[in-house]
Amino acid sequence: MKNIKSILKAGALAILATVMIASPTFADCPNLPGTPSNYPDLYFNSEHASPGNGFVQYCQRARLTAEDGSESTYYIYGKSTAACAQAGVATSDGNICTEATSLTLNEIVSQVISTIIYIIGIVAVIMIILGGIHYATSQGDPAKVKKGKDTILYGIIGLVIAILAYAIVNFVLEALNR
Repeated sequence: MKNIKSILKAGALAILATVMIASPTFADCPNLPGTPSNYPDLYFNSEHASPGNGFVQYCQRARLTAEDGSESTYYIYGKSTAACAQAGVATSDGNICTEATSLTLNEIVSQVISTIIYIIGIVAVIMIILGGIHYATSQGDPAKVKKGKDTILYGIIGLVIAILAYAIVNFVLEALNR
């Protein structure tokens, strides 16, 4: 019974950490390449080539930082020289990479579950480390040695479960996307 309580405590800690820490970034500049809704006369392209469709004027190159901190280079094309004047304003717009986008339910579920499993894996590794510390500092006390070994064992079990859950979730989501 004591072992089950330890597992439940570790699971509760993982869920709490997920709720408090995890804020998955669903996409890196989700509306780019393309035309952001706020700037209909501009087209952000990841390649240095005109996309056509009236966007014939090359404006500038810009490095944009997404919500997750990653940077991407985009080439900005406009419908006219006047449209290119908006390019500087557009690249300084903090919302250009965080604008809402329509995600499918599978994408949202996949990101949330992957984040939860990732956090559980981190907690399992931390539990293994804590178990090692308990074991190393037990000074031969049988109760502390047992506690350290049990913590390591449950951490390994948690890590294996997290890896298996990740594999199963990816398998199911890939099967659903076909």
